[in-house]
Amino acid sequence: MTLRSYLYAPGNRPELFDKALRSGADGVILDLEDSVLAAEKAVALRHVVDFLSEHDPEMAEVEVWVRVNNQPGLLEEELTAVAGLERLSGITFPKVENRDAIDLKSQLLGDAAGVTALIESAAGVMAAAEIASHPKVHRLGLGEADLIADLRMSPSPGRHELTPIRVSLVVASTAARIEQPIGPAFVDIDDEQGLARSTEELRRLGFGGRSAIHPRQVEVINRAFTPGQHDVEQAADLVRSLEEATRQGTAVFVDAQGRMIDEAVVRSARQILEVATRLGMLDGGDPDTDPAEHDGSTAETNLGQMDKSD
Repeated sequence: MTLRSYLYAPGNRPELFDKALRSGADGVILDLEDSVLAAEKAVALRHVVDFLSEHDPEMAEVEVWVRVNNQPGLLEEELTAVAGLERLSGITFPKVENRDAIDLKSQLLGDAAGVTALIESAAGVMAAAEIASHPKVHRLGLGEADLIADLRMSPSPGRHELTPIRVSLVVASTAARIEQPIGPAFVDIDDEQGLARSTEELRRLGFGGRSAIHPRQVEVINRAFTPGQHDVEQAADLVRSLEEATRQGTAVFVDAQGRMIDEAVVRSARQILEVATRLGMLDGGDPDTDPAEHDGSTAETNLGQMDKSD
């Protein structure tokens, strides 16, 4: 399944878990970290374990992840509690700075669950390639709130100063042959245009999805990371045309717009078709991006903004 959107839900708010699953998000992250006060972390863990122990076949298509605390004692307790639970898709591991932490996680989790490693510090950025190459890491994620504080940056509203770091995660992920990285949360939940613009920028940089902190953000994110029908049709035409040129004994052809097309150009078209296939767009399936269905109206919109979720 292609995960374009991950919606956070505070682990100490179990009444929001089902609403998050029905928000239209491809994945839900039950959070034990920043959105939960220290005094409530034990209670939050019990709520998360109880929820993951239930079986709901209707929600099987939505992946459920857990963001743990990267703190001695808490980390081991939380990983031990959730390891082996059937509904657990994987662990979102915050503030990863080296492979050693992933090794510890692997020992406690076993082979069942994967890891999304969140890069949230200068040390994490420097070690991104090493972290991405760990066999348990399925994806990198970027947490810019902590990263900005660590770097003592004062970025502009568009955060263009972070572009080199964002690209470095894309390069590390591609080199390690793992999924495209997950973009950071957009904290202004009322700024839909800003979210759309920012998400489109992340997509153009090579990100494959983004985290959300409110159900209203999910549809915007899904739409940005879903190829348009015209793009899919154009990509299919390019692939077919190159295949025909190859059968005629040439590695290139000129398209209707007068552009020279070869395998390097068609590679991007193949990637579009791969995403479209995984979203069910090529087999009569619904790409699941209808704004009327996924603007948060089907779930109560009190899945409140977290204190800090990126």
